[in-house]
Amino acid sequence: MRTHRAHTRRWPIGCLVVALGIGVAACTEVGRNLPPPEATYALTRGPVSRDAYRLQPGDRVNIKFPYHGKHNQELPVRPDGKISLEPTGEILAEGLTPVELEDLIKDKSSHTLRNPEVVVIVTQIGDRRAFVGGEVGRPGFVALQEGMTPLQAVMAAGGFKDTARKDSVLYIARSTNGAYQASRVDLDAVVRDGAPETVRLNVNDVVYVPATRIANADTFVEQYIRKLLPVDSRMGATAPIL
Repeated sequence: MRTHRAHTRRWPIGCLVVALGIGVAACTEVGRNLPPPEATYALTRGPVSRDAYRLQPGDRVNIKFPYHGKHNQELPVRPDGKISLEPTGEILAEGLTPVELEDLIKDKSSHTLRNPEVVVIVTQIGDRRAFVGGEVGRPGFVALQEGMTPLQAVMAAGGFKDTARKDSVLYIARSTNGAYQASRVDLDAVVRDGAPETVRLNVNDVVYVPATRIANADTFVEQYIRKLLPVDSRMGATAPIL
């Protein structure tokens, strides 16, 4: 069940974060032109009723064709939310109820099968995880609890580092059509002022905490100054060049 998801301001899972250039964005004003998080959260709300189970990546489904048994198959919902069947090709299963997936498979397979009937059975529920990266104690996946907020996910990942830029946290979610959208959330206001968080995390959502400008400057100095020049950091002076 999805309720409303973190505090607004505007602005993806390991490789997704890199793919969207978060490493560059962290050095500047993050997410300046991104939509508010409420808009990103709204995209994850499909037409399925709240009390019906929606398929998620990692779930296993047993798909039976009662009159075309050779096409029966049990398979997982992939991380991209899709499954692939011979009669249908790739289809997006994430966010659908088993009944809706049955209808979709019937429709897609009717082009190759005569009067297909389909039964979808969920045989295994996959792990429910969200990804937290950046300036947190233990970057990586965290177990997703019902109603978990971005701040709670950060705390589950070891909390903020001193170098974290709490006012420019990135929240990335995938819409019901499989596309990712990102927004910026101000967790500093949540921590400092008790501002309410307006979104809740779903499976495979991403929370990325960028570094402050000071932290980036220190990294630059460490990588490009102290390791390249003969500087004795204990003395604060240039060591003799031999």
